[in-house]
Amino acid sequence: MDARQRQPRLSALQKVSVQQRATLLARLQTVQLLQMSEREIAELVKQVEADPLFQKLLYAPTSSWKVLRFQPHPRTRLTGSFYEMNEETLPAGARPEAGAVLAEGREALALIRKIGQENFERYFLRADTDLDRSALAQTLGVNESDIQKIRDFMLSYSIQAEFFDPPARPGTAQRVVRLARLTLNAEGEPEFEFRSPLLARGRYDIQYERLQAILKGPQLVPQERRHLRAFVRRLELINWRQNTLYRILDYICHAQRRFLATREAVHKTPLTQRSLARHLAVAPSTINRAIHGRSLVMPWGEEVLLEDLFCTRKSLCVDALEILEEEDKDFAQRTDEELQARLKERLGLPIPRRTVNSYRRLLGKSTDA
Repeated sequence: MDARQRQPRLSALQKVSVQQRATLLARLQTVQLLQMSEREIAELVKQVEADPLFQKLLYAPTSSWKVLRFQPHPRTRLTGSFYEMNEETLPAGARPEAGAVLAEGREALALIRKIGQENFERYFLRADTDLDRSALAQTLGVNESDIQKIRDFMLSYSIQAEFFDPPARPGTAQRVVRLARLTLNAEGEPEFEFRSPLLARGRYDIQYERLQAILKGPQLVPQERRHLRAFVRRLELINWRQNTLYRILDYICHAQRRFLATREAVHKTPLTQRSLARHLAVAPSTINRAIHGRSLVMPWGEEVLLEDLFCTRKSLCVDALEILEEEDKDFAQRTDEELQARLKERLGLPIPRRTVNSYRRLLGKSTDA
């Protein structure tokens, strides 16, 4: 009797345990994706897109199968230098492998120039038409096999884009991945110019209504339905990774837009990895790993590591006090209240008087006895 009563409870516990393991596995997968380098992600994408199912969903035989497009993130574009690349114009400091990449992609680059930037971005960076591969080739005036040559080069180049970047720290062996070059638009918001076509094309735009119609229709056998569901799940995981990386970049640069506009460190906004993690609902360690070894090129041409765009209120205040000390020969005689007012004017932040005094002590310039 007792055994029969206990059995349902054991079954429920086992069910919860399975659900917990599945949830934990999903979290581990997303964290691992965010920690992967751009090269590793591009290799994963190339593997996923080699599946014949991807080709069928992107270059659909009928409009009902057109489940996939690409959706670039807001205020992003592919760098114009992509269309001008050749083996004679490699950037200074590029690795020797960069020349080999362009040599192997010479035919694809010629095809891209032939169809033009507008067509390349419409049909390859957005894929926003219902044309199948044959109709697309006819529209562009190329052979059907040329479509795959262009796509293969896009992914191969994205995998090896880091070869085109010189060391981030001149005179050292340290290398980082340059994600984008920054500019500011008329509204003062950051815009991202990517070197990698994979980053420039953004995320997979999955047409879920069409997907559900296919899954519920008679076209697929059970095994094909399972494969389609699993395949879409892989696309969703890649989307999560690309979306999260973009959100990190956009949040940091939006927060620091005054600094980006003026180039003055005192115009930075207090921003920590922990506060960003709270905003994105991820662990701080995830942010740390996601930004490590990645950089952006500032509007004035300087390359800056992502980690250097974070700062605390304390570091901002101390830096501002050091600048005031250099500018004001009577700095040591200034009262805390005077410096409090000048810090608020310069930083736009209300700083308590006692905090000002504490920071002055760090500089050894307090007027207190």
